[in-house]
Amino acid sequence: MVDPTSDLGEDVDEEDAPECATCGTKIVQLPSHRVVSWVEDGRAHHRHFCSEECLADDDEL
Repeated sequence: MVDPTSDLGEDVDEEDAPECATCGTKIVQLPSHRVVSWVEDGRAHHRHFCSEECLADDDEL
């Protein structure tokens, strides 16, 4: 996967793009892209969302 901190649209192919944790949409050049990050047991975790609506609908946060 491409570095999740890179700017969207910078050489991100759909094949390498992150998927929305709620609906599974590939996130390529979406200005509504949201990432939630947290540290658990000394490891960094993150989840990508294509929109505020998908973020609000996530059951695991």
